[in-house]
Amino acid sequence: MPIRKSMKKAPVRRAGAESKEKMVSFGRAISNFFKKYFQFRGTATRAEYWWATLFIILVFVGAMVAAVLIQPLNMLLSAIIALMWVLFCVVIIVPMWSVAARRLHDAGYSAKILLVSLVFFVYSFVVPRYIVLNASIMWWIDWLSFFWGIIMLVLFVMPTKKQNNPYRD
Repeated sequence: MPIRKSMKKAPVRRAGAESKEKMVSFGRAISNFFKKYFQFRGTATRAEYWWATLFIILVFVGAMVAAVLIQPLNMLLSAIIALMWVLFCVVIIVPMWSVAARRLHDAGYSAKILLVSLVFFVYSFVVPRYIVLNASIMWWIDWLSFFWGIIMLVLFVMPTKKQNNPYRD
């Protein structure tokens, strides 16, 4: 007598079926990026974070290409483009930190991790290279900053933590 297999089939799970509702388009991610300017609570999906990062990179590349192409023709216009880039950086610094904090929350980590990044960020702009007398200390800090950047990159690509995540809405 043949053994009967269960007539019930296991439900078929399609890849990406759960994440489809969370997928954010490029335009929506940029809209959220500026709408949630000061919102450090809540979460941001990987797509939302990386679309915002891509937007910043595209603006940077566009500004630099425009400045380089225009420089031989008009130095003043090239300087204006460079100044606009600096102003853009000042405008986006807060939303970039907020989307990074929300991305860390989505992965289940505290945004307080960003404070270490802030120390490296401030160090790179505030401490002039010629003031520090001991170059070996600077070398170590530069390497620590590099490795911290790799750690942050890994944290930003971590998947969404759905269970036991205190930061989820």
